[in-house]
Amino acid sequence: MELGKIERLLDRYDEGETSIAEEKLLREYFLSEDVPEHLRSYQLMFRFSASQAEEKLENKPKVVSKRNWYSWTSIAAILIVALGIFFYNDSSRMLNDNGLGTISDEELALQKTKETLHMVAQIMNEGKSDLVYLKEFNNTKNKIIQID
Repeated sequence: MELGKIERLLDRYDEGETSIAEEKLLREYFLSEDVPEHLRSYQLMFRFSASQAEEKLENKPKVVSKRNWYSWTSIAAILIVALGIFFYNDSSRMLNDNGLGTISDEELALQKTKETLHMVAQIMNEGKSDLVYLKEFNNTKNKIIQID
């Protein structure tokens, strides 16, 4: 086979545009012994691919079937539910209606309500203090937009 045709086929091979028949021609050419020195790297590549094609996989990898995995996960889920039911301590049955946090003294109830609302107001004000940064960001953004 002429060298110019081989080089054109190699260019097309590098671009991924060769057909299977053309690749077979290249493989046959490079498996022969009379290859020019500047094409020796292609000879190594085609010889390696030929040797890999002949090699057989002796130890097949062990594949866990999805069916087997599904059965084990369902068994584990059943065990978790069973243990949860067995060890579940229903403390709501032990509570009686008298001790549910009701305060009978009106002054004490008013004081506790004020403390709770004061705590909520502090938490809300902490979130509000962070909005100062957002306002500064908006001012800077407006300055940039006005420059353009």
